[in-house]
Amino acid sequence: MSRKLVLSLLLLGLLVVAGADDAAEEGGEEAADAGDAAESGPLLPSEFAQTLTLFPDFPDKRFVLGELIDVLCGFTNVGDKSFNITQMKGSLHNALDYKTIINYTEANPFAEIKKDEHGTMAYKFYADPGLDPKEYQLTLSIDYIDADRDEYRTVYFNNTIEFIESQSTLGSRAVFGWFLMLAVVGVVVFFGYKTYQKSASKKARRTGGEASKPSAGGASEWLQDVNAPGATRRSGSGKKAGKK
Repeated sequence: MSRKLVLSLLLLGLLVVAGADDAAEEGGEEAADAGDAAESGPLLPSEFAQTLTLFPDFPDKRFVLGELIDVLCGFTNVGDKSFNITQMKGSLHNALDYKTIINYTEANPFAEIKKDEHGTMAYKFYADPGLDPKEYQLTLSIDYIDADRDEYRTVYFNNTIEFIESQSTLGSRAVFGWFLMLAVVGVVVFFGYKTYQKSASKKARRTGGEASKPSAGGASEWLQDVNAPGATRRSGSGKKAGKK
């Protein structure tokens, strides 16, 4: 009986130790997962990276819809480790609530910027002509890693820009407006002329009917004057007879 008791106690102790080991392993895995989650958070810029942005074709940041926009990112490495540029990307947002409208295509320049050196990276995005001509929020970022494989991201442009219509589009709209106005004027003149014609035709018919009526007794009075007794005849033979 005592032997069974001792064996039961030993078995219980082994189970307790095994449970403690499992709990320790789970705790270690949770800590590792938390560390990975912290490492996979938003990338931050390096204090040794300096950037400058230039829009060579649109320095006033008023971009024409339907055009391909060139962006130049000047990158300076002021640290003691080289940086490798891995990715450039951009996105367009609502200027009021920063709601994403377009995620632009990513570029992968894979350029190396050594310490105390400067490089210029080019990026392009398309100003969709389907967008409304107004202000938007444009965000441009560049990703890079150093010699120790530490990853960084610098948002080198995050500001308000404006999309405007091209002069050709404005000219086309103006021409269309003129044609539309001329068409409306032409329709008004046409129907006005038709109405005038109808009115003039009715008036002419009324006037013509009254003019064609003979005056009462006009022809009979003339005949009576000619055939009246003692009426003077104005023919040439009558004058000759008087002379004789």
